[in-house]
Amino acid sequence: MGKIDLIPVKENELELLHKMQVESFMPLYEKYHDECSPAIETLERIKKRAAIPNRQYYFIMQDGDRVGAINLGHNDPEEKHISFISPIFILPQYQDQGIGYKAIQAAFKLYPEVNKWILETILQEPRNCHLYEKCGFVRFGVEEVVNDKMTLITYRLERNAPSKEG
Repeated sequence: MGKIDLIPVKENELELLHKMQVESFMPLYEKYHDECSPAIETLERIKKRAAIPNRQYYFIMQDGDRVGAINLGHNDPEEKHISFISPIFILPQYQDQGIGYKAIQAAFKLYPEVNKWILETILQEPRNCHLYEKCGFVRFGVEEVVNDKMTLITYRLERNAPSKEG
């Protein structure tokens, strides 16, 4: 596997991002039929999220190819130490190659001031849970039953912020 980079998504690339997101999440939507799925999120919703000043979409790049995307940021513009990952996805043909792990590690490097990371995933998807646990995330909070097939769980990772000294 090649080098992984996170490259900010430009406004004129949001339509491509939307297409990639639908392709990546459609298998999960077809499995769970959940109304909160990123597979059925509109382009307008993505544009609204992209316009939030304290959030940023990044293409996950492998050797110059767009292989997925990640959205990172803070819900509160004044809070710079808590960041959310929502969503993250890898195109189906690139899954199970360690790209998600490397992308999350790259996100940590982009935001060294963040000492608490939070994300949600599907309890019934052991590959997703394994990835986040491998990155150091631990489950917390209550489970949210979406329907009879799917439950959302929350993960968080707490890190020591870099020292301001020396």
